[in-house]
Amino acid sequence: MSTHAPAYLDKLNAVPENFARFIARIPEVPVSTNRNAVIDALTPHHEQVLKEAGINPKLLRRAQQVHGNNVALVGDIGCSYPVEGVDALYCGGKADCCLGIYVADCAAVWVYDTVSGSRGLAHSGKLGTQQNIVGKLLHAMSKTIGVTPADCIAVISPCIRPPHYEVDIPTAIKAQLAEAGLAEENIIDSGLDTAADTETFYSYRVEKGNTGRMLALFGRTPEA
Repeated sequence: MSTHAPAYLDKLNAVPENFARFIARIPEVPVSTNRNAVIDALTPHHEQVLKEAGINPKLLRRAQQVHGNNVALVGDIGCSYPVEGVDALYCGGKADCCLGIYVADCAAVWVYDTVSGSRGLAHSGKLGTQQNIVGKLLHAMSKTIGVTPADCIAVISPCIRPPHYEVDIPTAIKAQLAEAGLAEENIIDSGLDTAADTETFYSYRVEKGNTGRMLALFGRTPEA
């Protein structure tokens, strides 16, 4: 399994302290209609990516992901994970924790504050996008830890797109990020369609639920 970060994450990973990854399909792991079972099967492979980067898997922080727009501040010490009832997580720039979001057609959205180093990661599918989860994330980061959206970089992961889906999720997300205050040049879209390449990605729609989950990760390198 390759742990190389895809090119659309280059702007994030150009910062030495950043660890941004998107773990795509792992062919040797059988797919399943049972989300929890397939995540259990994928977990050792996902944790290996963290270990190879020198990150303790115990530092992984996940959200329950209920297709809503609630967000949570997490850190190195805290509550049990996944955090119930939320679809986005964020942390301060000095936190060693690694944020994680699962997707299988929905978009993962990385948010990075270039001034403070604060990090955010959102799960934005059809419903989350309709509820402006990325706007809620940026508002929370601004209100609670002083992030200025104009200082932020955001990246949109591979996700389902037209013509394979009736809703243009990434276009809506880009508009919401801009409305929240991000500069156009700091909004990066992977441009990749999960439904168009099931050799590389999982697609809930194409595989009719009998699929796996990709994992977006956003943490700090141990050297930082």
